[in-house]
Amino acid sequence: MILVFGDNLSSPLHYYLNFNVRRIQQMWTALTNTLLKHHDSWSRLVPGFYYPYRFAGGTIYLDITESPMMLSRALGRYEPDKHRAFQHFLRSGDSFIDVGVNKGDFSLLAAKLVGKEGQVLAFEPEPSNCRWIRKSIRANGYSNITLFEMALSDENGEAQLNLGAKSGWHTLIPGQKGRGRGVIEVQTRSLDSILEEKGLAQSIRMIKIDVEGAEMAVLKGAINTLRANPEVVLLLDLHPHLGVDTREVCEFLEKLDFRLYKEKPPFDIPAPEYNKLLQLVARRG
Repeated sequence: MILVFGDNLSSPLHYYLNFNVRRIQQMWTALTNTLLKHHDSWSRLVPGFYYPYRFAGGTIYLDITESPMMLSRALGRYEPDKHRAFQHFLRSGDSFIDVGVNKGDFSLLAAKLVGKEGQVLAFEPEPSNCRWIRKSIRANGYSNITLFEMALSDENGEAQLNLGAKSGWHTLIPGQKGRGRGVIEVQTRSLDSILEEKGLAQSIRMIKIDVEGAEMAVLKGAINTLRANPEVVLLLDLHPHLGVDTREVCEFLEKLDFRLYKEKPPFDIPAPEYNKLLQLVARRG
């Protein structure tokens, strides 16, 4: 953002102040770009710790030494197009579902956008992530987020969660690179069964899914919800490197009359070939 001072200032001073503001902004951008580019180098020298950072969704607890993605979140630079999609589609009073919450940035953003009259259902199976999500929720005083410490799938039961080297890499898919830090048992539920219990099957505005390879299982377990909500918008991260068949995912959605778009404003550009998709927006009409 560039600050512009009022016309009551003399022209030379006006120019001087704006020039220096731009210089400071350029220096800050250069510094943050350097920190992101060389994250692996400097983060090894800094003890890891969680600290509350301000971003568009309020306050969030992050350990910026964990990964460039965590630093990007703290800087307000993580997945800007997804942030714009939230602002484009969500309104006060809406219901939002976050599947694969990680540290909770998108749940927090949604909670702020939908307000006290809306609600956020957040699903995250890894206990440490859930502990920090709860702390962020308390820091913001958000009463409209319900956190479920479980994984969504296509059936109710239990499954093994393979722990990743990064907090966003945990997966139900075994034998994947960077996901060999251990295994824990987690509860699994289908989204359909949860929403039926809560009487929410027909009131969902948006669902974000980022589940490290378990996309099809989540979608199959949500098929009744998708059918019952003609206005629902899906934001979906796809992981072909973890064995996801992107064509299968897209054809599943198209059979439910969804149209597929790029996750780029204005969110009405048709998605490219199936095998090139990593993120998409799916909606009807």
